[in-house]
Order: sequence, then C-alpha cells, then structure tokens
Amino acid sequence: MIKLLTGPALICSLFLLSNAANAQYDELPPEATEFYEPVPPVVSPGESTNTPSSDAIVLFDGSGLSAWESEKDGSDPDWTVENGILTVNPGSGGIRTKQDFGDVQIHLEWSAPTEIKGEGQGRGNSGLYIMNKYE
Repeated sequence: MIKLLTGPALICSLFLLSNAANAQYDELPPEATEFYEPVPPVVSPGESTNTPSSDAIVLFDGSGLSAWESEKDGSDPDWTVENGILTVNPGSGGIRTKQDFGDVQIHLEWSAPTEIKGEGQGRGNSGLYIMNKYE
C-alpha cells in the first residue's frame, strides 16, 4: 500500500529531506565549492553611445550582411543595405546570424514602418528571434 502525503505532512517531509541533502555541503571547506579560475576577461564599455563594448560581436555595422544568411536556405540575404540602414525586401523571408550564440546581451535599434498597412506581420512586426525559439 502506498500512502500519499498531503498538506502539512508533505511540507514537513520535503523540508526534512531538503535539510538532510544540504547537510553534506555544510561540512565542506569553502575551497571545495568556490572557484576563482579562470578569471573572466575585463570588458571595457564603448567610448561613446556609437562604440560597442570590447567584447561585442558586431553583426551589422551599416555596410553589409556578411554575418547573416537567408533563413530559408542559408544563401546570401536578399535585403537592402543603403546609407547604413538595413531594410527587408517584401517576400524575401527572414535572415539569421551565421554564428550561433548562447548567453547574450543585445543592443538593437529598429524602426516601425511610417505607413502602417496590412494585417498581422504586414504591420511591421517581424521580430527578433533568439536561439530560433524566443521572440
């Protein structure tokens, strides 16, 4: 016969199990759980609002799309770069970075269409997807 614990009995049992599991770590010296190497590199902030930090990977500098590929087939993107501005060509599909990333800090500057027309994505929300998962 299996007896399921509920309410205060369950909470008390979980608390006791939790304390028993943590007791083994109370006996360890700090050196066993504190690691000081490798030391992460020092990151210098940009000198101005237009200068990236020292660890930044610039994916678009206003001059080309060498860091990007077509989401459809991996070919060169069919988007327009003019006067430092990247503009999607209608019907060309999405683009993605050639390089994969994990932990990131993102600096993104964008503009919505001045004339809003259409429905759904036609209204200017094409989004930024992170790790092919999150928008």
